[in-house]
Amino acid sequence: MPIRVVVVDDHEAVRTGLERVLKRASGIHLVAAFADDRQVLDLARRGQVDVLILDYDLERGDGLAACLNVKQLRSPPAVAVYSGYAGPSLAVASAVAQADALVSKAQPVDELLDVVCQLSAGERLLRTPARDLREAAGARLPSEDLAVMAMLLDGNRIADIATALSIDARAARARARRVIGLLQVRRRDTRCSADPMVVTSAPRDAECTP
Repeated sequence: MPIRVVVVDDHEAVRTGLERVLKRASGIHLVAAFADDRQVLDLARRGQVDVLILDYDLERGDGLAACLNVKQLRSPPAVAVYSGYAGPSLAVASAVAQADALVSKAQPVDELLDVVCQLSAGERLLRTPARDLREAAGARLPSEDLAVMAMLLDGNRIADIATALSIDARAARARARRVIGLLQVRRRDTRCSADPMVVTSAPRDAECTP
């Protein structure tokens, strides 16, 4: 079976370019390409997505909140956050949203294809942020949300966070969304795409062998 990929990017030129590349790539089937995340959760819930390529900076919607929602499914697809603002701050926020990879739009598209192949094989390419980055991120949060951030970084589901904090699932989800919202990357926080927190892979051929 080919790797089933969904793209969400509100930039038409980027989306069209990715559609063209993915349709030509061996071992990959492009399921759909959307300008926002409204249809993604339903496709993922029905098991029609293996890898989701998700733009961080969506004009309509919130890419990281969409990522976390998808990762709450029982059998979620892998998620690669795809952004022109890739850097340490976004790496931390993406890890909190439980993304599997962060890929800069400045990287060659072959590296994105390589990431898709690795994610489909069950690899997680986004490393746990270093302690100093976690502490810098935590400084943005109210003290009561530090535990939520830590549990999200550990991969806990929202239902488990609710149980651990003795709150209901709705309150746990609201606090998780608040954490992600407060960690959103401002443009002045971004650095060049070569930052070591932006983890893709070693270059390989852009062919996948499912």
